[in-house]
Amino acid sequence: MWIFVWWSLGALLSALGIVIDMGRLGVSRDSASARIWTGAAIVLGPLAVVAYLFKRPAMRRKLMDAVWRLVGNVSHPASVRLARLEALYRMGLVGPSIYRSCLRELQQALGLNRSKEEQSK
Repeated sequence: MWIFVWWSLGALLSALGIVIDMGRLGVSRDSASARIWTGAAIVLGPLAVVAYLFKRPAMRRKLMDAVWRLVGNVSHPASVRLARLEALYRMGLVGPSIYRSCLRELQQALGLNRSKEEQSK
């Protein structure tokens, strides 16, 4: 009896943790939606977390690549890329952690561009 209670509690907490993390990343659907991960957590219990943690880095890379495709590359001015990134974030298409990572990379690129401009003067 107690094993069932602990397993159910673990499954519930696992499902909740996975759904919250997917929301923070801004994943609406990768190869599996939040419903599928919730179902997996109910069936597999805490073992679903292991599968999710194995899949998470690939999801994060896919999201980062998609954001950079939408924002643009170095052929666009940095101000335009920054405005696009902020628009994606405000519209809810990019989660907070992906937004911060992309913003950090963009600010580093801006810092490198500024230092090159200052050196040429």
